[in-house]
Amino acid sequence: MGTYNVLTVDRPEPCAACGSTADLVIQFHFGGVRLRSLAIGDAVDWTGKTKGAPQTGRSELLGYPEPCPSCGLDDDRLCVVEFDGDVITGYRWAEEADLMRLEQ
Repeated sequence: MGTYNVLTVDRPEPCAACGSTADLVIQFHFGGVRLRSLAIGDAVDWTGKTKGAPQTGRSELLGYPEPCPSCGLDDDRLCVVEFDGDVITGYRWAEEADLMRLEQ
């Protein structure tokens, strides 16, 4: 999978296994991939090793949630990380149509 950045957000619902409400951490491959921890509203940078290319306008890519930090449950769902240019604007759970459109 290689190097990535992470988006850290409030967990949208408690963990199905243990009820933890710890932050949801979503790995994604875009920008200067240096294991940076980012939040909604942050911009990716383009220094060092990069994945993708700078964007203009709105774009989306798949994100990979990390297991629950409390119990280790590895949810099978993927996320869509949303951007406006290089700024992270949000995320959502991926639907089947997203997977077909965004998987590479």
